[in-house]
Amino acid sequence: MARATYEHVEIEPAASDFVELLRELGHLDDAGIEVLTSDLMRAGSSGKPVTLADVRRQAALQLFDLREQMRPDQRELLDAEWGRLFA
Repeated sequence: MARATYEHVEIEPAASDFVELLRELGHLDDAGIEVLTSDLMRAGSSGKPVTLADVRRQAALQLFDLREQMRPDQRELLDAEWGRLFA
């Protein structure tokens, strides 16, 4: 029987806090965080922790791709906060 293998990826505290901020602001739900985490694991370097810059870059890409699917009020809120979150 094949065993599942799981890769451990360390995430810096500031990066983790940023993901939580995106959740609290309503920009990412559980499914979005799961996608973000998977993308970070695929893009990450073995032995190097995920940084705030890594999370910001990947989250910006993800949210930009989802922007057109968002409700108008969600899109408006994201547009208003984009500069503070990703500039």
